[in-house]
Amino acid sequence: MKRMPILTAVVLTSAIAGFAGLLTDLNRVSADDAGAASAEVSTESAASAPSNEAVALLRQSRNELFARKSVRAKLQETVSMGDRKFRASGSYTAGQFPKLRLEFDVEVGKTTGTLKEICDGSLLWTEQAIKSADDEAPTVQVSRTVIDDVLSAVAESGDNPEALLIAGLGVGGVPALLAGLERAMVFEALKSDQAGGREYSVIQGRWNDVYLTRFGGAGGRPLPNFVPDRVRIYIDQETLFPTRVLYLKQIADEQGAETSRKYRSMLSLEFSEIVLDGPVSEEDFRYLPPTDVETRDRTKEFLDLIEQANRSAETAGETP
Repeated sequence: MKRMPILTAVVLTSAIAGFAGLLTDLNRVSADDAGAASAEVSTESAASAPSNEAVALLRQSRNELFARKSVRAKLQETVSMGDRKFRASGSYTAGQFPKLRLEFDVEVGKTTGTLKEICDGSLLWTEQAIKSADDEAPTVQVSRTVIDDVLSAVAESGDNPEALLIAGLGVGGVPALLAGLERAMVFEALKSDQAGGREYSVIQGRWNDVYLTRFGGAGGRPLPNFVPDRVRIYIDQETLFPTRVLYLKQIADEQGAETSRKYRSMLSLEFSEIVLDGPVSEEDFRYLPPTDVETRDRTKEFLDLIEQANRSAETAGETP
């Protein structure tokens, strides 16, 4: 499969890990075949100072998820990147961390795709299947990650933010999503909103200097079209569950300069029919890979990345 490294990194940080590969493959489909998707536009003030209150709320939401016995929800992802617009729908089930089951279905023109991410607490399995109209059968890829090995490597790395982020991507799930966002972004705004009779705390963030440089936005340069400029998270004030995550792109003026304060949604992840601490079956977290598909073990990839992050941190600490 083709890869788009920067886009993959962004979507891994911004959504659920395995969906990045599926999204990248489906982006090869002609834009003329893509269905319409909403592109919410909002106006925001200029970047402000970091908000300790916003960061504290994000951590509180993440810690609450770790403490939950279970989470079950429907979810919908809407993607609008240039002319490519489509929706994916599925379900999310989580038991005691890191047990989870994520299933996604997406259709773009004549191409269909499915994603499954299933973790029994020891192994995280990812299954991607892509099928076009000309294919007799879908192309299936299966990978696995040994969770204990990744978590042990992080424990040995101390409080290295980059290592923690890499581990989050390796483990998956909504708590890892929030951990990754905290370490990749500067949260600068906190406000209240209301929808459907419920109250929400809304926090907004921008990429920190490390990630701005990585994505080509250092020195005030505009980010590539496929990289969002802001993230906005809607957290239910009663349950502290992050029900909606929006990735926003700044709208350029007629000359192409990003001078306006208007943003459009380029990727959204929305949860609905949320059930917290309800009954779940251990069968939800079991997976048997297809016998006719070779399984790719990704554990060493994450361990190597964590080791590289640790070496970089040590080098930076030695620099006068």
